[in-house]
Amino acid sequence: MALYDSKHWLLSHIRNSFISSDDTGISEVVMGGDNLLQTISTSKYDTYPGIEDNEEEDEITESLDIHTEFVVRRQRSHTSVQLERLQRNMMKSANVRHVKWELTPVSLTDEEKAELFPKKDISNQKKNYISELSKLLKACPYLPLNPFREYSKYDGNTQLGEATRKYGIFITMLNLERRNYPMQVSIIATAKVHDLIGLVCWKCTIEYPDCTLKDSVNCYALYIAEDDGEVDFDFPYLDSRETVAKFGFGFLAIVERDSKLAPAISNHSPTSQDGNSVLSDNISTKAQQQLEGELNKLLAIEAPLYQLYNVNILNKVRAKIEIHLGISGQKIELDPVVKQRSTSKFSWTKQKPATYDMDCVVACDLTETKSNNRAVLRLVYDSTALSSSIGDSAPSQQGTAVWRNFKHHDFEAEQKVAEDIVQKINNILELRCSVRRQEYISLRERKSHRRRSFHLGPR
Repeated sequence: MALYDSKHWLLSHIRNSFISSDDTGISEVVMGGDNLLQTISTSKYDTYPGIEDNEEEDEITESLDIHTEFVVRRQRSHTSVQLERLQRNMMKSANVRHVKWELTPVSLTDEEKAELFPKKDISNQKKNYISELSKLLKACPYLPLNPFREYSKYDGNTQLGEATRKYGIFITMLNLERRNYPMQVSIIATAKVHDLIGLVCWKCTIEYPDCTLKDSVNCYALYIAEDDGEVDFDFPYLDSRETVAKFGFGFLAIVERDSKLAPAISNHSPTSQDGNSVLSDNISTKAQQQLEGELNKLLAIEAPLYQLYNVNILNKVRAKIEIHLGISGQKIELDPVVKQRSTSKFSWTKQKPATYDMDCVVACDLTETKSNNRAVLRLVYDSTALSSSIGDSAPSQQGTAVWRNFKHHDFEAEQKVAEDIVQKINNILELRCSVRRQEYISLRERKSHRRRSFHLGPR
């Protein structure tokens, strides 16, 4: 506080403050010329240091420059950005010239107008000129339409956001040179095998126009093939009513049905006209049975493959809850369909996800067929196996199975879907042959035997 009484200190403080706080540098130019401290008389009591020092001779007495530790960049204002954009647009428009169209007040005569827009002489041009396309259309007035054009909508290459499947198709109707190279076909996953055959025929007519095909899709069938083009006739052809997503084969072969069935019929030719119909009926019946047996073998082989079904589960109050039922050779998964806006406040309308090992499942049967083309199926499982780690080879804790240990779930779905689920699960259970399933079957037979003996016994 005592320094405020010193004239020299106050002048030095004011001078340095102005110089350091002025960003323009004008204060430093004005105040840096004359040093007022040297013009003021001093007495012996003035003890402020540096009064008699000359700033030009002694550079140490100069104040140090002020440097900021970090750089602060100011963001550009909207006005500067707008001005820069206008300047850029002006530079671009400098090379553009705008001409305003105005009607001339001077009226032109017909001769002057004719000189401005003279008529061209077209008398030398050919009057009857026919293009090449017109010649082709005239040469083929009754060009037949492609009978397989309706199946082009199933082409997976033209679909966006759709699930597709790709197959390598060997066309057996081609010659030996081109038959060994498969045709890459992409089809949407929801299409049927019937649609896949039509799509292959449509692509074949475009890529191989010299190949003659029959007009109906029913004349052809798809068989399983190796990667070298060899057709496996040991398995039956794919069912035309099934979806293509059900089959995971990479290579298939399209074959005419007559060429495959003709040798089998020619070997059993009848000897008389009277027995012709009877023999043909026997042959067709045996062939149908053989095809059904081969189809069942194929379904048994494909049973362990994972497949997802959309069904409704029925709880204790018979409320329907939509779930995804996933079936594989190892387990069965129950995943509820998540809905974004679920406003239900009742607990029985909620289903928790569950997983059951295939060794715990003992049976799957159809229990009800409704008139609206829907059916109810029941899945029976062993509840004791879920809480214990005992294998199939080990006996149960009490030594014998108890009927109350087996629980069940009821599902409702379309009749065709329900039949496929029951057949798939039963094929898997027959392949595994678990001890729990044998115990359940013996208990069920014992229970049904007791019911029959009760009804048929003495009264």
